[in-house]
Amino acid sequence: MAALCVAILGAPAAACPAGVRPGPELALAPPAAARVRAGEALRILAIGSSSTAGVGASRPQATYPAQLARLLVDALGEGRIEITNAGVSGESAPATLKRLEAFLAQEEKPDLVLWQVGTNDVIFGGTPERLGALVRRGLDAAAGAGVAAAVIDQQYFPLILDVAQYERFVAAVDDAAGELKVPLLRRYAMMKQWAAEDPAGFRDLFSWDRFHMNDKGYACLAEELAGAIVAAVGAAGTPSAPAGAAAAGPSRAAR
Repeated sequence: MAALCVAILGAPAAACPAGVRPGPELALAPPAAARVRAGEALRILAIGSSSTAGVGASRPQATYPAQLARLLVDALGEGRIEITNAGVSGESAPATLKRLEAFLAQEEKPDLVLWQVGTNDVIFGGTPERLGALVRRGLDAAAGAGVAAAVIDQQYFPLILDVAQYERFVAAVDDAAGELKVPLLRRYAMMKQWAAEDPAGFRDLFSWDRFHMNDKGYACLAEELAGAIVAAVGAAGTPSAPAGAAAAGPSRAAR
């Protein structure tokens, strides 16, 4: 399944680090797995700040949720995936947590939450301890609602002024996900290693401001997530019936 995901991305996939995906292994909750086996669409909520909203992308179709949707549709088939992009540029964890809790309180909940978190909490203040507590609260809320979750930690970028302080916030997110055994995509570690090993290739991930990703950067983020999701759907079982015509297309705009 993972090999299929890499192959369908095409040229940008060759530039992405090999062997990076969320860990531990992503698993759907039993109700979501049953829906997938019945041929219904997997409902994914992508929530976070500018990396989710897609600041720096050349067009809406180049955001990471939109590129992820195309990868998953190619791998799993039309009607199998429904992604809501709930990214809000500039948002920090307290505001995102409130929106996440509202989504989880809806009657039609997502089956999977992809939570990109933490960069703005370093920039706009707060403490690592507070950030860790907020992430735990959100992940506990998802688990209580029977919703699977995966966390995307902070990005590494060339203009970090205090790396040691920034990495304390990264550790707070990583520790919270680890304590609750929630899959974590270690974006910071991946990007920092990339910057050290291939500086030119790393610079190509960013838009003009050298902070937000561009289309290529978002393609890599989508690729790293896609393999884990394809594997989780495969583990849930093959659909017993074709996806219904009423299932949504590969993505939809957040309201």
